[in-house]
Amino acid sequence: MPRMPRWVMSPRARTIALVVAAVFSLTLAISQFALRNDQPGNIQNSLSVLWWLLGLGLVALIPWRHRWPVQIATAFGVGTLALPIDGLLPLIGLYVVWLRRRGRETWAILALSAAAVAMSVWRDSGGDPPAKDGTGGSSFWRTLFPFPAGQSFPWWLQVVIVAILIAATAALAQLGRSRIALQHSEARVDAATAKLDRMGEQMARQQERERLAQEVHDVLGHRLSLLSIHAGALEVAASQTDPRLAESAALVRESAKQSMGDLRSLLSVLREPSDDLRRPVLTLRDLPALIDESLAAGSPVSSSIYVDESAPLDELLSHSAYRITQELLTNARRHAPGVGIRLHIDARPSSGIEISTTNFLPDRRRAPFSPGNGLTGLHERAQQCGGQSWVWVDEQGAFRSLVRIPWAGPGEGVHPGGPR
Repeated sequence: MPRMPRWVMSPRARTIALVVAAVFSLTLAISQFALRNDQPGNIQNSLSVLWWLLGLGLVALIPWRHRWPVQIATAFGVGTLALPIDGLLPLIGLYVVWLRRRGRETWAILALSAAAVAMSVWRDSGGDPPAKDGTGGSSFWRTLFPFPAGQSFPWWLQVVIVAILIAATAALAQLGRSRIALQHSEARVDAATAKLDRMGEQMARQQERERLAQEVHDVLGHRLSLLSIHAGALEVAASQTDPRLAESAALVRESAKQSMGDLRSLLSVLREPSDDLRRPVLTLRDLPALIDESLAAGSPVSSSIYVDESAPLDELLSHSAYRITQELLTNARRHAPGVGIRLHIDARPSSGIEISTTNFLPDRRRAPFSPGNGLTGLHERAQQCGGQSWVWVDEQGAFRSLVRIPWAGPGEGVHPGGPR
């Protein structure tokens, strides 16, 4: 929404200014009316105080003029007709109703306000004009339009005064209404522009995802298909001569088939990233199948897994824990094929999820370890879950890894500490 210009008063400042002006005009109008009546002094003073208090009660309604515009404008009009006060309050009520409402009630308030202002002008014009030296006088309009003391105030001038006051009030209200409509239009334009920008960014990202998905499908899909075909052919050729080779070829063919399924799922997520597609499929419940795959690949795994299901675990965190375990086992097989892997998983709501692996390197080397892309991605996944990860080679030449992630997501639970 556009900023308010410096010359525009704040709502609180406008309310204070209106209250001050109404109190001043109320006091002036009642004092002038009291000077013109011929009642005894005590009665005159009592009536003036009573009128002033009743008028002050009407002035007290000004801060709520926007909450109940029609009701308060009606009270202003009726009060001005009944009390010897000026026409400022009916004009205030008319301004707010014209600014916020349309329909029959607006025209009714217009007629009531015009009658109240006409009554105020008529009462004021019956006072005395100022003296020749400029002093005295109990009529504002006779001061503004001087006429001889014995001459009555022209009725047509009263009509002109009322028409000018009503027209000026309606014009100001219409100007304010146009300004509010302009602000709303600018706000809608800004919102539409921001929405178009977001849609443009989404379309650009979608086009990039489509391009990446097509590239991945053309490259990896073709190679996985060739791998599956050649593994099947090798399985058939070795089924009679080398059963172990045939078993290995069958495992390669099955892995290629599973990889094709995973690739299709990834491409679906890449092309249509909806909530349903992003829901994880593999969780900690699927760890036995993951360990069986490692055993079938020729890597012995000694596992110790404990998952406390007394409290629910978010599927995204469970899926991340599964992927972290998968990467750790894959990394161990890659650096030490055929060497036994010790896997330990302890998942509790109180302490979070701890995943660790240990396997000895073939040459028991103690050289500084430099993580590759897989472990770098593992570290980033752990950080996204609000956890930490460590990989190192100990003094005995064993490759060790440790990952700790909280049971709840980032900002929802206590983050576990470093390695003990």
